[in-house]
Amino acid sequence: MKVIRADRHQENGRTIVNLNFKTMDQLLDPDDLGPLPEKELTTEAEEAILRNVFAGTLSSPLTLGIQAPGVPDAGQKTGIPDAIRHHFRVLLTEHDRDWAIFLRERRTALAFTGFNILVALVYLAYSVEHADWMASVPGQAIGGIIIIFNWATIWDTYEFFIFDGREKRQRRKLLQKIIDAEIRVVPPVQDR
Repeated sequence: MKVIRADRHQENGRTIVNLNFKTMDQLLDPDDLGPLPEKELTTEAEEAILRNVFAGTLSSPLTLGIQAPGVPDAGQKTGIPDAIRHHFRVLLTEHDRDWAIFLRERRTALAFTGFNILVALVYLAYSVEHADWMASVPGQAIGGIIIIFNWATIWDTYEFFIFDGREKRQRRKLLQKIIDAEIRVVPPVQDR
């Protein structure tokens, strides 16, 4: 099994995440024939970076250390930090497109909620004027349906605004934090 070893800690107000890959193919997609700065990360590497960075504080600066066999000496410039940033910029661009769709859906959910509240208010106003109709089976059935529709649309809108929006904002912060991170490529320590 090719486990990516991770070490995460805080140091001088920075989140330090060190990831040790067993092979370069575990870090960079071997099927991507593009130049190094534009190579894609493997799904496994992407998930390891996201998971370990998210486990830290999103507000503190990040230093990401990458170790893998076959990287040049620490003093030489490699394209690995650029490849990591490029990969997460693409993810951020996709996220921003999804965010625009999400906002459009939020407006639709809000419109449905407004419409259902208006129907409920009309129903209540009619019920006050016609209390005997409210006690009838059709009046109670219509009232029950209106309550169910309002509960469902209000919950859906609440979920959109509170839960889904928070998750999407956190993901954007996470992607931006990785793009802005100090990324160090370190040759692996040789086992003795």
